[in-house]
Amino acid sequence: MTDRQHRVMRLLFELAFWFSCSFAASGQSVILGVLEDVPPVYVDDTNKPAVRVLFQFDGGKWIAFPSDCSDQDCLRRIVVQYPAKVRWSIGLNGRQLAKLSTRVPQWFDFYSHVGLQDIDEPSQVPKIGSRSVEFGGFTGEAVYHPLVANSEPFFSDPDHWRGSPVPANIQIALHHAFRRANPKLCKRDQTDETKSVPFGYTDAQVRISKALKSKSGVWIAELHLDNASACDDVVQFDEPWFVVRSDGSTKYIGEGMWLVDVGDFNNDGRSEILFSIGRYNRGGYELFYDQFAKHVSFEFSFH
Repeated sequence: MTDRQHRVMRLLFELAFWFSCSFAASGQSVILGVLEDVPPVYVDDTNKPAVRVLFQFDGGKWIAFPSDCSDQDCLRRIVVQYPAKVRWSIGLNGRQLAKLSTRVPQWFDFYSHVGLQDIDEPSQVPKIGSRSVEFGGFTGEAVYHPLVANSEPFFSDPDHWRGSPVPANIQIALHHAFRRANPKLCKRDQTDETKSVPFGYTDAQVRISKALKSKSGVWIAELHLDNASACDDVVQFDEPWFVVRSDGSTKYIGEGMWLVDVGDFNNDGRSEILFSIGRYNRGGYELFYDQFAKHVSFEFSFH
């Protein structure tokens, strides 16, 4: 082979290597899950760690694995649509904590166990803080804070989301957004808890319970109103989340969910936002991406 042919072959090899690295870095074939502290089903059981497989990044978008089954046959059938084994990086708040391997069970035993994979070495499972009912969702069980599981070690937060005091103009925008989304609310009748009465709330009664700001000036916030309910239901009103963009425009993104973590989970240079669902008889996760222009849900029932 001549020197020129050597140079051409080397160039082709370098191009192929660069392309393969770029392909991997773009987040193709990334699988995202969550390490959970799964509460017991039966009285004599104990909590058990497991990784729930949630989403896959493919073709420039996040896709949810099948999750919302309505019968036992479905739980047995969809197992084959999940990866048989996954090697995970486990992290939180931009930091990798551990590596774990999991395998899919023969079938999912319960609706609320859909997507859960068994951990090969449970003794290696990291734990953050103490168990709390704050993380238990609909079950109300005390569990550890869930941790992000990624098939690639991608946890950085290039958008730099941070908790921050909310300035007056953002508070006003959030209150206006809340009222547009909830022009009419009710509360329980004090003399009959099975009935509701109109609730003429004021902006001052709407509290900002959690708020984060990105480096580009975008805000996300959870709002809370005591004793509120929808007027056709006496169930307590779920706290809604809103986005306030840097131009002052707002967007409602959901309710009955709490923030799990933020990170660039597919390594595309932009952060994704992962929420846990805690609505009545519903669990799962919501993933927002592309500056909240898109989102994908993994949702299941408990019974």
